[in-house]
Amino acid sequence: MDDKELNSCIKKYKKNGDNFYFEKIYRHFFSKIYRYISLRILNKDKAEDLTSEVFIRVYRNLNKVNLNAITIKIWIYKIARNLIIDYFRSSQNKIKLKSLDEYLEKDKEIESPDSALVDKGEITLNDMCFKNEKLIDALNSLPETQREIIFLRYAEGMDFKSISLILNKREIALRALKFRALENLKSKLIN
Repeated sequence: MDDKELNSCIKKYKKNGDNFYFEKIYRHFFSKIYRYISLRILNKDKAEDLTSEVFIRVYRNLNKVNLNAITIKIWIYKIARNLIIDYFRSSQNKIKLKSLDEYLEKDKEIESPDSALVDKGEITLNDMCFKNEKLIDALNSLPETQREIIFLRYAEGMDFKSISLILNKREIALRALKFRALENLKSKLIN
């Protein structure tokens, strides 16, 4: 769906409340949001629950906010990010964290109704493919904000303006964090 069609769906849903248009919006964002959440929390069941919660919140609040094709993407990712933060803040979930390697060894597969995200230990994010265990370890060792910037910038293809709105950080700070993240990755991969 292009931006023009997305704008049309948003306007028609807000005007008529027709769930047909909400469903188009939902289908457009579902696999992206599911991937974003599942790669952050590494728990298939919880990722499905949180993704559902994101779209429940979108459904309840879409009429209350003024959005277009660009701002709705930022808004939905912010909702997802806040739910992930809430999930990790609860003390019971901090204990259950595991690395990406452990997850791949145990479960081998994360699926969404739209596409498989992990196939036999190989994670595909758009055109990015992680087969190298050293790369996975290096990504896991990055601070959370740096990991998130790398994911949003390279896997989701977002510009720094969008990322800054999602993470509530200035663009210049994000560019510096991205630079540090890439330097950290390079140093870990070379050693």
